[in-house]
Amino acid sequence: MRVSHLIASAAALSAAGMALAQVAVLHNGTPVTMKIPQETFSIEGPMWDVDIPNRQVIATGFRVTIPASLNGVEFVMGNTQIVNNEEVSLGGITAATFDRVSDVNAATRDRIFETAGDAGPIRLGPARSLFSTSEARGVSVAGLDRDPQIEKAMEDNYFFLARNAFLQYPPGILPANFLGLIGIRNEVGGFPANNNQLPPRRFWRYPSQSGATFIAQGSVYVDAAGNEYNVPDFVVKGALAHIVLAENVCIGNMKGAAIGNYNTPDSFVIADTLIMMNQDPRMPLDIIGIAGSPVSREYFTTQVPAGTFVAAVGHMIGEHVMFAEVIDVSADVFDPAVGAWISVIDRTWGYRPGRGLSFTGDVVPASTTKSYIQFGSNGVFTGPEISLDPFMVFDPLLNTSKFVVRDMAGADPVSTREIKFIVRDAQTKAEIRHVIYNWAAALGL
Repeated sequence: MRVSHLIASAAALSAAGMALAQVAVLHNGTPVTMKIPQETFSIEGPMWDVDIPNRQVIATGFRVTIPASLNGVEFVMGNTQIVNNEEVSLGGITAATFDRVSDVNAATRDRIFETAGDAGPIRLGPARSLFSTSEARGVSVAGLDRDPQIEKAMEDNYFFLARNAFLQYPPGILPANFLGLIGIRNEVGGFPANNNQLPPRRFWRYPSQSGATFIAQGSVYVDAAGNEYNVPDFVVKGALAHIVLAENVCIGNMKGAAIGNYNTPDSFVIADTLIMMNQDPRMPLDIIGIAGSPVSREYFTTQVPAGTFVAAVGHMIGEHVMFAEVIDVSADVFDPAVGAWISVIDRTWGYRPGRGLSFTGDVVPASTTKSYIQFGSNGVFTGPEISLDPFMVFDPLLNTSKFVVRDMAGADPVSTREIKFIVRDAQTKAEIRHVIYNWAAALGL
């Protein structure tokens, strides 16, 4: 990061922190208030340790406290996700569920062995630690969240999952010496000559990995006794604090895909990289199609053809294995099981008092649906449905429509803070889907 950018970020933080965050409540119910005069911090660096009982993350020399709530709103950590045994998202990690951050719990208690419908396993456990494998590797260190047995379990999981997925592909999709490339070696560092006759496990070499990156900006808060806490209160990349295992990106034409089973993740191949669906129970997995619509694992691995242009973001282990957290096939893939989808591009929200609300978004499929909006607040919508037809630009190739709305009347930051988007069948007028946005909160009003 350039020094000038860091200084600018700190200046923005100082101005925005005071306006946006004043009171937090810790996990144990202790209220804390922003220190006056305001003191701020900004970090983006490797996680060094976590203090589970106190809900704290240590990174770049700062001990950052994750509160239960901030200004009365529950605090949710960005880039985290908890799913149940049907792969339904239960939200992100909070102060109440902070023990899920631990490698120990992620590798044991929090694994989900059920499959995602007809696809592969939901979460078979992490294959990479939140902490660098170059520090305290294979030994216990007093006061640090390190466990040699758990480290080995995660390394074994990596080899187990990668080999299972590799064996699903016919020759030519991945290099013949793939297992050697990912660390399965013999006593002199040679690659196995037969992928079904492997050298003893003690000679395999797990790739050295950096730890997760922790991202947070915030202010110093104090309790009644004067104790100080570094509390994230400034939104960065859409959240108040992030745990990012990695932001590795692999983009290209897919060479092939394979649906998994009870012990093999669903996977696909770009270039010489084997990309498996994320198996870490702390991290998300989203497959994004046209207009931001969700795509199921089954549809992706069985219906999306080889040659499709795919962008994958996730955490790499070594040079040839990725666990994907976001898979983007939004150029031309729509899963018909979704029925219909409508979404607004976050950065396009705008409001001018006396003029109205502005926003831009997409709907799919467009040829067989009609879309409307309705204003309301607190989940109650009593006003008329307003057609989006006059604002639509139809793309017949993708069967999508983009809507660009400028200064629409009806929105008010006090009485109508929410907007409901409704997609109806063009013939029967039956509702297929609706989604609600709190546009006022998105704009900080």
